[in-house]
Amino acid sequence: MTTGEPASVPWRHDLVGGLLAAALGAAVVLHVRTFPELPDGQPGPALFPGIVGSLLVLFGLVLVVSAVLGRGEPSADPDAGVTAQGRLRALAVLGLVVCYLLLAETLGFIVTMGVLLFLLMWLLGARPLVAALAAAATTGFIFLVFEELLLVPLPEGLFG
Repeated sequence: MTTGEPASVPWRHDLVGGLLAAALGAAVVLHVRTFPELPDGQPGPALFPGIVGSLLVLFGLVLVVSAVLGRGEPSADPDAGVTAQGRLRALAVLGLVVCYLLLAETLGFIVTMGVLLFLLMWLLGARPLVAALAAAATTGFIFLVFEELLLVPLPEGLFG
């Protein structure tokens, strides 16, 4: 691509992605309705997953509408789409999420999230020092927000 504009994604990819996102969001919203409620109208454990699920539905439907409206437009780049490197990076992200789910209780939030964020940023092209600093800052910020501000316990693991 020589124009400097972002490559357009074929409309079918947006349509399928939007439908999957909306379906996943709807499933999350329906599931969190089974979570217990707290007395006195305080936000319960369903609050944040419900917000995320609702946003997935909303933005998934926006993507579907955008794909349907733009389906007749030719792609700006005939080679646009997902590359082999893009597929590998997507698989790496999914693998790191699975690693977090498997390791967080054992190693604790800080170690697991810090290492996985570093690996994610490094795999996506960040320089090692920048990835390490950003991973440490992001992990610290998330820990402070959830543990101290929102009082949501995070896995302590072996080092807790």
